[in-house]
Amino acid sequence: MKEFRDLMAKDIDEANVYLIGIPFDKNASVGKGACEAPRVLRELSYELPAFDAKGQDLREKIKIYDFGDILTEDFNKMEEEITNKLYSKEGLHLIFGGDHSIAIASERAFFNRCNKLNKTPVIIHIDAHPDICDEYEGNKYSHACPIYRALEYGYEDKNITLIGIRGFEAQEVETFKKHPLLDVFKANDVKMMGIELLIKILKTKYSDDKYLIYISYDIDANDPCYAPGTGTPESFGLSNFETMTLIQGIITNLNVDTLDIVEVAPPLDVNNITSWLAVKSLYEFFTAYIQKTTQNLDIL
Repeated sequence: MKEFRDLMAKDIDEANVYLIGIPFDKNASVGKGACEAPRVLRELSYELPAFDAKGQDLREKIKIYDFGDILTEDFNKMEEEITNKLYSKEGLHLIFGGDHSIAIASERAFFNRCNKLNKTPVIIHIDAHPDICDEYEGNKYSHACPIYRALEYGYEDKNITLIGIRGFEAQEVETFKKHPLLDVFKANDVKMMGIELLIKILKTKYSDDKYLIYISYDIDANDPCYAPGTGTPESFGLSNFETMTLIQGIITNLNVDTLDIVEVAPPLDVNNITSWLAVKSLYEFFTAYIQKTTQNLDIL
C-alpha cells in the first residue's frame, strides 16, 4: 500500500514516528465502520503533500515506520503487540483506531511503559464523551469504558484530563463525584476560556519531566459539521482549528509519547471529510513534534 508520500522511512532506524493500526470496532455502540479507518487514512495520506498548512517542509524531519495492523480481538494480545512492536523504538508513537475501546489495551501498554521508565503516566482524553462508564450495554470493554478501565488499572484520577466533553451518561456523572480530581473541560468551557488559556493550564499541571503524556483523540471531539464520519456524533463540539491548535500546543509544550486517533468511520463519512481531517491534522501535529524536538517550545 502506498502511504505517507515522502515521509516513509526506508529503515526502522531512520524513523522518529512509529505507527500501528488497530482496525477494530466491535465495541462501538451506535454507528460502526471505524475498523476501516487505518486502511483509509493510510491511503489518503499518500495523496497529501508532505507540507503543513503554513508551507513547512516535513520531508527531512519526519520519517515514519509502519508496523502494520494488529488483527487480534483479544485485548491482552493487543496490549502485548503494542508493547513489543510500537514501544520497541523511541520517538512519537502513533495509533490508528478503531473504536475507542482499543485505548483500553493501548493505555495499559502505556501505563506499563511509564512504570519501566519511572515516569508518571498521564492521559489527555479529547472527546465528546467522557468514556468513563463501568460498563455500557452490558459490555465492560465498550468504547464508552476506556477511562474507567484506566482508573481501574492504576492511573490516578489527578493525572487524567478530559477535554471537549458534551455528552454524559448518568453513571458517568456519578463516577465524577467519586473522582473529584479528574479534570473535565467541557466543550463550552473550552469555547469560553480559549485554547491558549487551556494549554497554559495543562503546562502548569504537566510540564514537569516526570510526566509522560498519552493523547487520545476521538474525532467526535470535533463538531459533526466538521467530522460527520463517526459513530456517535455529538452536536455543539469543537472546531477543526480548536482541536488542531490544542493538540499542537500539547505536543509542543509537554512530554507527549503516544497519540491515538480513533472513531473515524469511513462508511459513515461524506466525501472522506472526516478521514481527510484526521490526516491533515496529523501533519499539523508533526509540525508541533518538530518544534518540540528542535527545542522551539512555544507554539502559542
